[in-house]
Amino acid sequence: MPTEMIKDGDFSTMNITPKQVLELAVKYIGYKEKASNKDLYSFTDNAGRGNFTMFQAELDKAKFWNTPKNGYEWCTSFVAWCFWRIAGSEAKDILCLTGPYGASCVSWAKYYAGQARLFTKPEVGDQYFQKDTRDGLPCHTGIVESVNGSTFVTIEGNYGNAVQRVRHSLNSGTVYGFGRPKYTAESEDEDMVRWKTVNDVPEGLYRDTVRQLMQDGIIKGKGNGVVDLTEDMLRVTIYNKRMIEAMLEK
Repeated sequence: MPTEMIKDGDFSTMNITPKQVLELAVKYIGYKEKASNKDLYSFTDNAGRGNFTMFQAELDKAKFWNTPKNGYEWCTSFVAWCFWRIAGSEAKDILCLTGPYGASCVSWAKYYAGQARLFTKPEVGDQYFQKDTRDGLPCHTGIVESVNGSTFVTIEGNYGNAVQRVRHSLNSGTVYGFGRPKYTAESEDEDMVRWKTVNDVPEGLYRDTVRQLMQDGIIKGKGNGVVDLTEDMLRVTIYNKRMIEAMLEK
């Protein structure tokens, strides 16, 4: 864990992937917010509900937001910090922060929507926005770590006054949407969305194709409709099937 403030850009890199962001976020699971502006770099000392954290302190020093945020709700600052530590000042563009850079979930979701990067289904590395059931607006945020059918797992700051891993359901009624950062390199296969069952495969051509491949015995599955596929795996299967069919016709 760092023991002093990080200067803006010290850890910047030309590429940023979901894997990089998540590997950093995971290291801080268990970090507790502070009662006051001290012991910011300890995971547990001075724990309280003052909304003081190392994440906001470093972003304030870098003048990342439009005004200092240490001492305020910090879920957005945790997400921003994870990207800033890797990409420096470029994090603002990667996170679609094209406005005055306020740390509001409502504004941030609008920035994503304005660039057609707000989605209803999650992918690994997406920014999750929780919906306030009272007014329907986004009220909390985190980073999607994994997706399995209608269940997804996030790493969130300011969840129970700490950084925690949280499991969610798309059917909970509390999902506002998913902002998709502008990652500059493709994520690895293990970071891709996996379709656990046939019904998780997007409707239309993909789902119809999977059903036909299962009927033809090409995709065996694991029983009860479980297929455990990624999009790339399906594309390769379709390509190979077409190659074999073309060879047999000769």
